[in-house]
Amino acid sequence: MSGRTARTDALILAGGRSSRMQGTTKPTALVDGVTLVDRVVAATSFCTVTVVVGPDSATSGTTTPNPPGPRRVRRTREDPPFGGPVRALAAGLAVTVDDGDGPRENDVVLTLSADLPYITEPALRLLVRELLRDTTVEAVFGTDSTGRTQYLVGAWRRDALVRGVTAALARCPADAERGPSIRDALPDVVGTVALTGIDDVDTPTELAAVRTASRRPSVEVARVLVGSRLTAITPRTASLADSLGGTLAEPLIAARPFPSFVTSAMDGYAVRGDGPWHVDDAVVVAGATDDVVLDTGHAVRIATGAAVPAEAGVVRDEFVVLDDDGLLHRSDGAPVRDDARSVAEDWDGGSELAPAGTVISPAVVSAALSAGVIRASTRPAPTVRLVLTGDEIGDDTAPVAGRIRDTIGPVMPTYLRSCGFALADVAHCADTDDAFDAAIHGGADSAPPDVVVIIGATGGGAADRLDDALRRAGAHRVVDGLACRPGGSASVSELPDHRVVLGVPGNPYAAVTTVMLLGPAIAAALTGRSVPIPLTGTLATEVDAGDVTRALPASYLGAGTWRCESSVRTAHLAALVGRDGIAVVTAGRSPGAPVEIVPLPQR
Repeated sequence: MSGRTARTDALILAGGRSSRMQGTTKPTALVDGVTLVDRVVAATSFCTVTVVVGPDSATSGTTTPNPPGPRRVRRTREDPPFGGPVRALAAGLAVTVDDGDGPRENDVVLTLSADLPYITEPALRLLVRELLRDTTVEAVFGTDSTGRTQYLVGAWRRDALVRGVTAALARCPADAERGPSIRDALPDVVGTVALTGIDDVDTPTELAAVRTASRRPSVEVARVLVGSRLTAITPRTASLADSLGGTLAEPLIAARPFPSFVTSAMDGYAVRGDGPWHVDDAVVVAGATDDVVLDTGHAVRIATGAAVPAEAGVVRDEFVVLDDDGLLHRSDGAPVRDDARSVAEDWDGGSELAPAGTVISPAVVSAALSAGVIRASTRPAPTVRLVLTGDEIGDDTAPVAGRIRDTIGPVMPTYLRSCGFALADVAHCADTDDAFDAAIHGGADSAPPDVVVIIGATGGGAADRLDDALRRAGAHRVVDGLACRPGGSASVSELPDHRVVLGVPGNPYAAVTTVMLLGPAIAAALTGRSVPIPLTGTLATEVDAGDVTRALPASYLGAGTWRCESSVRTAHLAALVGRDGIAVVTAGRSPGAPVEIVPLPQR
């Protein structure tokens, strides 16, 4: 691993004429009260320098030029104005070079358009991570929901971008009104990665669709809205061992090299010189702190993991023999190599072990300990309060007519934990305004949870009080209904303090499916990590979803094939008994096309 974390800068191109927008300037178009360019600027918050390239009229809504923290936001203009994307990139690169921090040729530069209404920081971090992972490519670009490569959603190696821009401009007449296209600057070897939330806006119709996207979106769009609209939990510095299930808010940087001393990779002999060697009586074992000094032509027994004496190498047991005089020789035909592990062979101090957005797994904790890191900047697993609504709900084993046994409260915590939440408490909410207000805000004796999951009261009926409670709380609706059956009345709202309220239908099956469809996206948004790529499978027997997406019980048959039920009763969870997942059968799906499978927790 490199001893230096690559610097990342971002260039946001906001200098187009918006010719298809009928008088609307795209960068400053408002969606939910935020300009499109502000959304892109916000997604680049992890960058060292963000440069917005365009006229003042297209960047007047941009966030403060010098926000708190290490990032700097700059503005510049391409020459000539409206001279095209490559000239804009050249202008932006000049600003990053002049910034004073000395960017290096192998650093990363993000190239972004200013009209990405759903763009998120995790998506951009994934783009950078893919570029750094694949050393064979010079740039990586995102592909959108249609499979189209978006060349203005890219991560470049700085030297490749400089070469491409310079060469493209050299081939273009200096007096040309519009300069070269971004394709003219592309390097020879590029990669792509599928990203959610990178569809752009080119027409008034597309802008109108973005502005109304929260109203009964598809499951896919609902997840994009959640990822791009919810505010991540404020990071905290905490023990990694106590943060399992959370997310790294900043890259995990090694505090010391590994190994931190020259160590033996195998049981064998530490030897000095070419041999043969006289074998001394000492034995070097792992954990020994006494210095062992070897003379040239001498050897000592050494154990795996032990510190290798100065100026010595290691020959493993199977590569040596002792002669009758007690001299140690390398075996005939044995390879001549050193089985010692050098300092920093795996990583050096200052190396990045895991990027921001990585789930804090046992492996992350162990690797951090190996690197001398105990505490780090993290976002914990979001806490959740589960609220069961309805005066008819109770715990009676044989409820009288009009009453219903609570069959979801005891099991929903399992589903919530599988989505990435940490359960805070479970409460019952009576059908009164005061009870709903208390359910959302909580009491004064405990910290409010990050997420409130409310089961029931979402349908707008006579006893359904959630909508009114959210209005009183000043909540902003992120998802208003879902184009899915069951789950049509589901909603996701953000409170003024950035806590989240997830409302799900009251029927047990509908409640579980809605939580499993949207819960992981909410947990990912709050912790700043990318939503996992959906699992897909092939249906053994076709199911017609009709005009709306359906969430149906499914069983795994092997070889990527699933059996899916064609109908389901929602008043209980019997349909999930023995099932492995939920098949998301989309409306208008072509026969034989893969379906998304949401795995179900079994314990």
